[in-house]
Amino acid sequence: MSVPASPFVLILGAGVNGACVARELALNGVAVWIVDRFDIAYGATAKSSRLIHGGLRYLEYGDVALVRESLEERARLLELAPQYVRPLRLSIPVQSAVGGMMSAGLRFLKLSRTSLGGRAARLLDGPRGRGLATVRAGLWMYDQLAGGGGLPGHTVVPVGDAPPHVDPARYGWMCRYFDAQMLQPERFTLALLEDAREVAERSGADFRVLTHCAARLTPEGVVLESAKAAADRIAPPLELPSQSFRPDCVVNATGAWGDWTLRDLHAAAPQLFGGTRGSHLLTRHAGLRKAIQGEGVYAEAGDGRLVFILPCDDAVLVGTTDEPFPDRPEDARATSAELAYLIGMVNEVFPQVGLTAADIASHYSGVRPLPHVEAGSTSAIPRGHWIDSRTVHGLAVHTLIGGKLTTCRALGEQGADRVFAGLDRIREASTRTRPIPGAQGLNQDADDRRKFLDTLAAAAGFPAETVAAAVRLLGSRAEPALLRLTDPDDRQLIVGTPWPRGFVRNLLEGEWVATLGDLVERRLLLPDSGHVTRETLQELAALCGIPENARPAAIDSLRGRLKDHYGIDGAASPSGASFAAAR
Repeated sequence: MSVPASPFVLILGAGVNGACVARELALNGVAVWIVDRFDIAYGATAKSSRLIHGGLRYLEYGDVALVRESLEERARLLELAPQYVRPLRLSIPVQSAVGGMMSAGLRFLKLSRTSLGGRAARLLDGPRGRGLATVRAGLWMYDQLAGGGGLPGHTVVPVGDAPPHVDPARYGWMCRYFDAQMLQPERFTLALLEDAREVAERSGADFRVLTHCAARLTPEGVVLESAKAAADRIAPPLELPSQSFRPDCVVNATGAWGDWTLRDLHAAAPQLFGGTRGSHLLTRHAGLRKAIQGEGVYAEAGDGRLVFILPCDDAVLVGTTDEPFPDRPEDARATSAELAYLIGMVNEVFPQVGLTAADIASHYSGVRPLPHVEAGSTSAIPRGHWIDSRTVHGLAVHTLIGGKLTTCRALGEQGADRVFAGLDRIREASTRTRPIPGAQGLNQDADDRRKFLDTLAAAAGFPAETVAAAVRLLGSRAEPALLRLTDPDDRQLIVGTPWPRGFVRNLLEGEWVATLGDLVERRLLLPDSGHVTRETLQELAALCGIPENARPAAIDSLRGRLKDHYGIDGAASPSGASFAAAR
């Protein structure tokens, strides 16, 4: 493998932030290699609360600039990525008319980030949390910062006048406002990389995605090595440079792995990251689904922590915890204590539901790439983003710190601008108005979306469930992907799923799939759907080209990971799983 001529940038980390930087650079004619020790969207990208939001809680901590930026990016995503981002109404149940105003003031002035101020804020919160006046003041400011943003402003209704159906004995009012959801951040990240690849192909710039690959830095340059045994790869062996090489700079976008990455690069850097673990659970409890009526709840627990209870296709997503996590991010798991806390929070808000551990369909846990701060409340850790730049062995290394799903494009833009400054290069193109692949022909109108799905189902001759599932992954790019399937074998549905064999073959050929786990977890998103039976995995393993005698071991290994990381044992029959219609 030959190394590109200058300008050439090496990006470490194929999560959403790394993908956004890569897209910015490719759009401006810069050669990019993006390298990840694991897979695309392996870390926090796939383990978030899946909200696209301005950060109402950040406003309480005085992070007005972050909230304004987040609301601007929310509006962009609703317009430029309607296939992945949809408006969501949330309700904040409130117990008392007053309360929390003084503690909110301490937080807004950032005094609560001191040890004394933090204790004072907790004492001033009182036993009944933030009162109606405090919440309304925050939502008024939120509306002003949004400037409309294409979504309605907030309203207040008495509990019982509108869903969700929270406990009327506990709560008196519901403060209702809009944010947005992105239920498939892994697919969004893949679309970003696809856009970068297409742009690079047109311009002739070198663009490569190298997953399951590790990088280290020596005085002579960067050395790339496979991080996955050849026998475990379903893709051809990685083609890597046989010698060290020197890109123009390195972007460290490995998120919560950032400090470990800097050590691999032999960078003399202080601790930059202080990751916190966020765990979530998914449930298909019929009573809870009925209680929320397709809307979200943003509730305050008795200990002052805030929890989301959100619709997630045909399930309900509950999260999140916020615990310091000093270990390697790949070791994060949702603990029984965290799951019990989330269940208790649901039952506190919806006592009529009676959620239990047996109702958990799956769970997951990730580590937020937050900045390192001295000991204190994790909720008070700044949630913005920064770039640390330093020189290592004569090579500029730019480390992205913080960031969230909502502001990924803005951080990618800022990261690319830092690179351009070092290259003495002027930006020629922007992503601020550039649609995400798959957005063409789609918008936020439900009737238009339904018409698109019905027309495609009739033209392609596939069941409505198949078309909806394909659009869920690809947006409008599902149209050519389904219409090209004319061979009977390509049109045959994979057991227990709505996807045709040819559709999955196309994903295998074009989406940098290197292992069976890549396909199952981050291309087809099977842990969310519950379609993880042995029969389904056997057919997918065959499509991946895994030799028949090696399939049992590969399937057993993946089932072990699904059990360990998601709480899924794969024993349920396909009929018990669900693919929600993307209508």
